[in-house]
Amino acid sequence: MILYTPLAESDIFPTEQKQFDKCKTIMYQGSMLEVEQQDDGSLRILQLLSTDPQDYLNNSLNPGEIISTNLID
Repeated sequence: MILYTPLAESDIFPTEQKQFDKCKTIMYQGSMLEVEQQDDGSLRILQLLSTDPQDYLNNSLNPGEIISTNLID
């Protein structure tokens, strides 16, 4: 079976429980992101969820980048 999806294999077939209290999906600059809430209130990007190839060329959407909560759409 082949799945064509922007989701990671671990999202479809989870092997371990994530900390769902800190992880959430948001819309940021027109792109869907999976982020983790940091202790200082900022958000760290875990994964970009997009089918648009141009979104992956945007360096501000790379996993590990920190975004401020007041910049969220």
